[in-house]
This record gives sequence, structure tokens and C-alpha cells, in this order.
Amino acid sequence: MKRKQIVVLGLVLVIISVGILQYNYNTSGESSRPDIDALALKQGTDLEDIPGAAVYVDGSDITDEDLEKIQQSGGFFAEIRMERDKARSKQKDELASIAKASADGTVAASTTTTSLEVQEQLLDIIRRSEAENTIETLVKQIGFEDALAYMSETRNVDVIVKASSLSSQEVARISDIVVRHTDVTMDKITVKNVN
Repeated sequence: MKRKQIVVLGLVLVIISVGILQYNYNTSGESSRPDIDALALKQGTDLEDIPGAAVYVDGSDITDEDLEKIQQSGGFFAEIRMERDKARSKQKDELASIAKASADGTVAASTTTTSLEVQEQLLDIIRRSEAENTIETLVKQIGFEDALAYMSETRNVDVIVKASSLSSQEVARISDIVVRHTDVTMDKITVKNVN
């Protein structure tokens, strides 16, 4: 039992370290590849439109003016995605601080099961985020302009696509993507369209 706790704690510390490195590595909001930046500027393309271009987004300094721009540029999906990511980031930070307190020994030894639960919750959030991103990418690849996926803790998956209507074949294709990448049953999937 003690060895298992050490392994799980080690994994959580690695995840926390990666998060800290990612946060501290490039907080300027620019891509780390200057050749992509130069290409984007020459072509007048946003970095978000270039496959593989990493763009740092920090939602803490968003002004009302920025939100208005997001909403004007078809920002329903961007706004909801930003809120989802902000909530997930907050959850990760809270769980990481609990795990760190446990690792530092500031939490009583009787709460080691709580430490394991925290680590499992942290890994679950990461898995759900990865599944959501995969679903969104694959739904866009089948021809939808934009998509948003949300997987709850109870494994219910909501997918919203930008479309005036959805055929039963399109709903089936989207549901198939969700089933393949989340291992949930069809009754836990909801697919909606927003124009």
C-alpha cells in the first residue's frame, strides 16, 4: 500500500512540475516558433489557424472590450471554451495545492487516502480535457465549422456544433467519435446544434 502511494504521489508531482514549467516557460502570449510568427504576419493569418502553432492564452487579463470582440467574431464557442478551460484550470490548481500540502507533510498522516483521491481527481480532469479536445478536433474534421465538447464528472458528454441543423447521420457520426474516445454509452451523449 505504501509503495502504491509513493508511485501515485510521484506521478502527481510530475504533473504539477510539468504544469509549472508550462506556465513559466512562455507567459508572453507568443508562439515559441518565430518562423511561424513571421509566416503568419506575412500571410495575415492568426496563429490559432495554423496547425501545430502553440499559442499561450491567459484569461486573467481579459477585458470587457476583449469579450465583446470574442462575441462579435462568432465567439460563442470561444467564450464557452474559455470558461470551461478556466474552471478546469482552477480545479487543477486547487487539487495540486492539496497534493503539494500532502507531499510537504503539512497534512496529517491520517489523510493519505484523501491524497490518493486528490491525485486520481487530478488525473481524471486531465483525461477529460484531452478527450474533449480530441472530440472537438475530430468533429471539425468531418466538416463542422466549430464544435465544443464537455464531459462531466459523471461521464455525460455534451457536444455542441456550429450548424443550422443536424441530420441523423451527422448525429450518428459525432456520437461515434464520442464513444470511441471516451468509452461512454450512447445514452450519455447529447448532440446539439447552434447557428
